Amino acid sequence: MEYDIVIVGGGILGTALAYQLSKHIPGERIVVVEKEEGVARHTSSRNTGVIHRPFYLDPISKGKFARCAQESYEFWKEYAARKGLPWREVGTLEVALDEAQLARLKKYKAWSLQNGMGDSEVRLLSAEEVREIEPSAWCAGALLCTTDTAVDFGAFTRALRDDAEERGVKFLFGCEVKKIVEKKDGVDILYQRLITPPTPSYLKRGNFAEVPPLRVRGGEEGLRAHYMVNCAGGAALKIAHLMGVAREFADLNFRGEYLIVEGESARLALRNVYSVPRHTDFPFLDPHYVVRVDGRVEIGPSAVPVFGSYAYRGVGNVLGKLTEKPLANKLRLLRNPEFLRLCGKEWRSALSKDAMVARVQKFLPDLRVADCVARGTAGVRASLIDRNGRFVPEVVEAQTPRSLHILNYNSPGATGAPAYAADLTRLISKL
Repeated sequence: MEYDIVIVGGGILGTALAYQLSKHIPGERIVVVEKEEGVARHTSSRNTGVIHRPFYLDPISKGKFARCAQESYEFWKEYAARKGLPWREVGTLEVALDEAQLARLKKYKAWSLQNGMGDSEVRLLSAEEVREIEPSAWCAGALLCTTDTAVDFGAFTRALRDDAEERGVKFLFGCEVKKIVEKKDGVDILYQRLITPPTPSYLKRGNFAEVPPLRVRGGEEGLRAHYMVNCAGGAALKIAHLMGVAREFADLNFRGEYLIVEGESARLALRNVYSVPRHTDFPFLDPHYVVRVDGRVEIGPSAVPVFGSYAYRGVGNVLGKLTEKPLANKLRLLRNPEFLRLCGKEWRSALSKDAMVARVQKFLPDLRVADCVARGTAGVRASLIDRNGRFVPEVVEAQTPRSLHILNYNSPGATGAPAYAADLTRLISKL
């Protein structure tokens, strides 16, 4: 099979890219290769479900994420209205627990304006003003973003897929890329069919939603493309390494876990309530109180290090992950005592409901452990580590003559996917 463009990965970015390419470069033969049985089966659906406005994003160190989040907001709003997709503008209250965090909120306000947000969208509130709109919240002050919106990114991605298919894009599901050979006139991609056998009836009776399905390997097939774009999310670095690209980077996976809140505790706030992250150099966030698009309330996430892109339970393949090259990046990170201390704190929150609730009680003191009834959806993201053992804050684009690799595309990646896909489309159209 021969195509003009092959996109590896059917998450929200890969699907948005297929949508934008088919819209702006009509006539191209485009195929999306995805190892799952549909789009958005992993991080694109397993997240807080919030259209994030870029008030908290440094316009310098996270400039691309900030710009794309800002530019995508109106696209998503119009798209949701046109497609009849859920859109719940709940807003976010970012609370400061001390004077140092209040100073950071003032910086957020300045960033919001630099990133193109309107002055009325983001307001700094005193503790008294916070109690007027959210009486259960305790804080020294807060920043209110009125336009943060609860959505279903999985539904968004499926709608984009439908539109792309109508324009002729082909989606190959259940196909895992195994080998890539770049040549002067194109890229040869070998993939293996993955078959999901029927679930036995005795398993259907239990709640196994978080257990990845068993996959049986089928035959190998191949395709050729003029150009390849790697949007494989948690597997993106592995695919880049298959082609000898971005060998200077390693990655580490972090699982975000949530608790479902019911009863009186599910009515403590009308908005999302976030606290200012204390450790901005690491991919750890203080837990949030999140109002989802269907009205459910959850607290989380924890951010526990795991050893695999799909380790939704357990810790994954520890030996395999730690021995992936390059080793030096991870060894330097593991010598950082602050990182190890924070890992222990996150694991305590993941293993102990009381520990997670206690962290949220710092700003919602009336939250009750008994109302946190079950675990919510878990998601796993991959964060790049550079040669110095530091986490990379921004998206990384690595290129060869016939391929482009999108690495470290993390939160708020789902929010900014349409604008970033449009950027990539302009780049590809010039090749």
